[in-house]
Amino acid sequence: MHHGEVIAEHHVLSHPEQLARLREYCPEAADHAVIAGDSCLDRLRDARELRESYRQALGVTGEQTLVLISSTWGQLSSYGSGPDLPARIARQLPLDEFAVVLALHPNIGQGHYPWQVKMWLRDCERAGVIVLPEEDLWQPAAVAADVTIGDHGSVTYYSACLGTPVLLAATPHDAVDPDSPVATLLHTAPALTSENLADQLRTATQPPDLVAATALATSVPGQSAALLTELGYRTLNLPPPAQPAGFTAFPLPRVQRPEPGAQWVQVRGDEVTRFAATTTDAHLVVHVDGPDPRLLRRADIVLGDRFPDPARWIAITLAEFPGCEWAACPAGSGWLAGSRDGLVVSFTGTDLPQAVPSLLYTRDRLGLDFPEQLPFTAGGRKHEAELTVHYG
Repeated sequence: MHHGEVIAEHHVLSHPEQLARLREYCPEAADHAVIAGDSCLDRLRDARELRESYRQALGVTGEQTLVLISSTWGQLSSYGSGPDLPARIARQLPLDEFAVVLALHPNIGQGHYPWQVKMWLRDCERAGVIVLPEEDLWQPAAVAADVTIGDHGSVTYYSACLGTPVLLAATPHDAVDPDSPVATLLHTAPALTSENLADQLRTATQPPDLVAATALATSVPGQSAALLTELGYRTLNLPPPAQPAGFTAFPLPRVQRPEPGAQWVQVRGDEVTRFAATTTDAHLVVHVDGPDPRLLRRADIVLGDRFPDPARWIAITLAEFPGCEWAACPAGSGWLAGSRDGLVVSFTGTDLPQAVPSLLYTRDRLGLDFPEQLPFTAGGRKHEAELTVHYG
């Protein structure tokens, strides 16, 4: 409204429930309302056939659980009220069972400057979190996600509309219209708690009341492209195009999933569980590219990059770090690992090479031999490494 007059010729709404609220709050504008669906939700639902493509583009393998952490802007948002939340979540989850993606509202960068936000998020990336570098990448990430952790932002609601279980890290009821579907989401979706996080994510489901609230997102599902096109051309007094209206698919999210520079690794029998933080009954594995030299000095295992002389690098690394028991790095078509006792093992044939030195370390401590075929399980998936032991 401006000077008592409605500004827009058309107010585009997605569902009649919005029209009812508009009539209550601004009856003059309600006369200009048009129900034309939700183009964003239609695109998201159209993209569900590409879900596996988006998951693999984000570095998700096998049956890993992809966790999308979303935050709108402001102090009441999940990130505004807990900026350490993404890194804290990532450090509690087994690396090979879960992948974590963070999608922040662009206004956060506008309020604090993008460089500052990037610096704040370094700890997240060091914990293995994929921080989406572009605003629109949240859409393929939402399609790919198995569970969303969010707040009162639209990404959380769209995730619920896709049938994705939602856990709430912030519930600012006063920030939304109490009669809106998002308000229903804040009342019905389960809250994220600090205990047994992995179990919460494994068992998350949508309550029936939340399913009902998602039905209010659009009353004309799949029709927004045609309805908006017709409205636009009619408003401009132009003949509609001959080609039917439609949307383009979301591009693949071309991002690199970071590998944590430091990991705590549990080995129980043939099962390897890796974390990006301290846990009990575990040993510390640190990559030389990690940012904290204090962790390197505490490491039980040091991992290196692809160096020209891997054997020399292993020998000198073990000498430079007296607390280190094993050092390993890529070599040839596989990896080379060496122990403080002079044992050298080359291995190939696994898509989780960083986990194999932990198996060698554990078998060495238990006095077990090193078989030619070493099977192990990580994140519920079975793997196998081919070992060659070099004596002398």
